[in-house]
Amino acid sequence: MDYIKIKITVKNGDVDVLCDRLSDIVSGFEIDDPVVIDDFVNDKNSRWDYIEEGLYDNPERDPSVTFYFGNDEDGLISMASAKAVFDELNSYDGCEYTWEREDVQSSDWENNWKQYYKPFKVGERLYVRPSWETIDDDEGRTVLVMDPASSFGTGSHATTRLCMEQLDMIDCADKRILDMGCGSGILGCCAMLLGGGSILSCDIEEGAVRTTLENMEINGISLEKCEAVCGDVIKDKKLRAHVTEGGKYDIILANIVADVLKAMREFFSEWLAEGGKLILSGIIDERSDEVENYFIEGGFVTERRVERDGWTMLEVFKK
Repeated sequence: MDYIKIKITVKNGDVDVLCDRLSDIVSGFEIDDPVVIDDFVNDKNSRWDYIEEGLYDNPERDPSVTFYFGNDEDGLISMASAKAVFDELNSYDGCEYTWEREDVQSSDWENNWKQYYKPFKVGERLYVRPSWETIDDDEGRTVLVMDPASSFGTGSHATTRLCMEQLDMIDCADKRILDMGCGSGILGCCAMLLGGGSILSCDIEEGAVRTTLENMEINGISLEKCEAVCGDVIKDKKLRAHVTEGGKYDIILANIVADVLKAMREFFSEWLAEGGKLILSGIIDERSDEVENYFIEGGFVTERRVERDGWTMLEVFKK
């Protein structure tokens, strides 16, 4: 199905009132309000580590609300209802809204972005490609097939790439591996393709767990060697017990965020085998010293630290 994109810019009026009036007509909104973003960034209680830089662009811009309708009879009826709300609000004294329409072909979403995701090499041994691309590899690299999905992790982001490069440098052969916050499963797939013996992947999102197993299968990794579970190990004692049922892990992967990594330090210490490696990523540079020192205080030793594009990866082991 093709779609109609509507963007209402609020030059003078109330964004909340607009969304409230449209809530019975529109299934979801994309709200761009620089005031809300500024309040969020300056909230000392915010637990987010990273705000996309583009959200800071043009802080004087007018707020806007964007939504979509199907380009069919039902969609056109709903759009007419939304336009009636727009016209009514625009009739109030002092209010000024603008209405922009754009026709969007579904193929634009489904295919056009593919031109930006190309095969790329990682380290000395890995080669990542999307399923629709072919590669002419004369270096004997291990090829990982990875398509973007709803779960984070195609290998393009610095946090993921740093972990992949670290996996490329270490011996994964026959190792027992734990991937916490698995996302798309890309790191676990890399570890298994590099010879890993078995892997347990865990994420709080059901979609990530499903995608991880799908990607394992796509890459020819035996699902008999893979398990993926959904849940929050910090809160779920039963899940933590399940994680340790088979013993300790030779490699633990944790590409999450600083606060979660810190909250899991004692679990990692318990789960990591003697001589094992813990790879930590998803740490913004501003918090890298804080996280590293916290793990050192917990009995870990830093073996390698790498910074790139504002992010830090730590490889640590227990004393």
